[in-house]
Amino acid sequence: MEQPKNLGRFYRNAMLFTVLMLCCIGLLLIYTSSSIPAEINFHDSLFFVRRQASFALVGFAAIAVLQWLPLRLIEKFTLPLLFLSILLLAMTFIPGLQHKANGAARWLKIFGVSFQPTEIGKLALILFLAKNLSRPSVRLDKNPQTIIPNLFVLGVFASFLMLQPDFGSTMVYASISILMLYVAGLPYRYILGALTVGVVAVIAAIIHAPYRLARITSFLNPWETIQTGGFQIVQSYLGFHNGGIWGLGLGESRQKLFFLPEAHTDFILSVIGEETGLIGVFLVVSCFAYLAWLGSKITALQTESYRKFLAMGLSSLISIQAIVNMGVAMGLLPTKGMSLPFVSFGSSSLLSFLLMVGILAKLAISAEPNHAKGPS
Repeated sequence: MEQPKNLGRFYRNAMLFTVLMLCCIGLLLIYTSSSIPAEINFHDSLFFVRRQASFALVGFAAIAVLQWLPLRLIEKFTLPLLFLSILLLAMTFIPGLQHKANGAARWLKIFGVSFQPTEIGKLALILFLAKNLSRPSVRLDKNPQTIIPNLFVLGVFASFLMLQPDFGSTMVYASISILMLYVAGLPYRYILGALTVGVVAVIAAIIHAPYRLARITSFLNPWETIQTGGFQIVQSYLGFHNGGIWGLGLGESRQKLFFLPEAHTDFILSVIGEETGLIGVFLVVSCFAYLAWLGSKITALQTESYRKFLAMGLSSLISIQAIVNMGVAMGLLPTKGMSLPFVSFGSSSLLSFLLMVGILAKLAISAEPNHAKGPS
């Protein structure tokens, strides 16, 4: 059945509107959750929200630019972006350039500006997998050995991430890779083998770093480990409990007042729950569910293998990271520092995810029949 000519345009506009709404929610909640710490530390209550707004404007400008670029050009930048992201990850280990926080060297600081190469790497990995898996010679169902280049690239990323250390991002990289390989036709026995290796690697990582075991035990029993690893989860629980159905009102959160660590980043959903209640949380969750649905529809519109892999990978990554962040905030997953896309404070994360949205928007429009004659 022929698709309506404006279907891709509808998906694009709906996606951009939803992302804009999430960004606006994020700016509002970043202000309410960070204004007091920003005033104390930087003598500027708007410090965090001003920086987030600046990068949001840059991100939406980038989305507009991407709509004018042919997808062929974006595809050509795959390998340069891949090498650049790996180089930037390697540079996080160079004294003078690395910027540590909470004991992890995950940031680079160049000319006074700090950013997280991990976020750029996520986009680079998906672009590479989409390009490589769409090659005619890659038939994972008949020639499983063609998986090797994909695993090699994943292994390079994982090695740098685990050295930082960034166990959570490593799991996200691995999850999106396995998902894309599965869609590409990798037989179940290889998937099971990869999962087995992954479980062994997780156990080894936990044994190697006891603090990871502490996170798991605190996740399973946060109230009994409140003095060690369960503090964040308990404070998050209290935030949701205080908010109830309707919330305490914007700016009225009590947990953000130096009780809930990283209130404007990793645990911003808890602040949303406390200030806007179950209604606010439901709105945010619904927005991400709608984005996932739109991503699946944009993927279904694609007729070329490369574009289908790209759309699926980008939309899946947004969903996976949102699920991880919300799962941690609600106590459904072990504590892990990971931003909520478009909502949490974080310039690198925001800009990276807006670039992904820009590519998805381009894919939606380029799939329209009346766009076939234009640059694609």
